[in-house]
Amino acid sequence: MNFFKTQATESLLHAQQVGEILTGLEGHPTQRIAPIEETYKHSVKYLLEQSLNYEKKSLELYKQLLDTVEDASIYLEEFARGMIGQEEMRNIEIKKMLRDFS
Repeated sequence: MNFFKTQATESLLHAQQVGEILTGLEGHPTQRIAPIEETYKHSVKYLLEQSLNYEKKSLELYKQLLDTVEDASIYLEEFARGMIGQEEMRNIEIKKMLRDFS
């Protein structure tokens, strides 16, 4: 399904964007990849549910970022707001797809 390929590409792009920001702020992004539990469940509905959970977690992290950088950096505030907007839209898209599988 192209949706999942697009999700993976988007995740990589977001990681690259954050990495560029971190190195620009003289930080060092981790090279570690978060572990992914293998559930051996591969139905489209299950994968969409997992994607929704991932998107919800990402949304919360971007909101935490916004809280952290608010009034400290306009650029980082706008970056966080943009990412929040993207994650909110992705949540809506996945919820609509899940309705089709219910």
